[in-house]
Amino acid sequence: MTRSSLFGPWLWLPVVLVIDFLTKRIVLDNIPVFSARIEVLGDFVRLAYVRNPGAAMGLALGGRPLLIAISAVVTVALLVFYVRTDPALRIRRGAIAVIAGGALGNLIDRIFYDGLVVDFIDIGLGSHRFWTFNVADMGVTLGGAVLFLCLWRDSRVEQSKPAPEPIPSLDTDGRGDV
Repeated sequence: MTRSSLFGPWLWLPVVLVIDFLTKRIVLDNIPVFSARIEVLGDFVRLAYVRNPGAAMGLALGGRPLLIAISAVVTVALLVFYVRTDPALRIRRGAIAVIAGGALGNLIDRIFYDGLVVDFIDIGLGSHRFWTFNVADMGVTLGGAVLFLCLWRDSRVEQSKPAPEPIPSLDTDGRGDV
């Protein structure tokens, strides 16, 4: 096994998954502390324990079984996408791995915590707050942004390539037959 395959982009999946798991365990082991909200950067960044029964941003999308099924299918699709992506596209593969790590992190919550995802990062000012999220959500969001930029850049490069030259015809008399 080469060094590049050992420390390849796939490594982002377990990194995100482990950090997500450890931070959620810290929160779950200290629910009374996190329920009271801990100010990290004043009112702008706080840690606050929340259980999310829905999808992203608390959207209710059919309940636990449907969310588990969607998460599982998306995770499998991401792994297939990763394997089918050219190994030379390391940033793209890394982004896919980060998204998959986040998807697995929240899937684990849905399976083992009665369908409820542990969220604890609260950002905003005063009453203007973003939805509370976790490390897995950060992985899905940041990985998704990087993947979008990779795909967008690749499509722009593809569009800027000159059109292929037409294949010369063997037609000598202009009637279309040889």
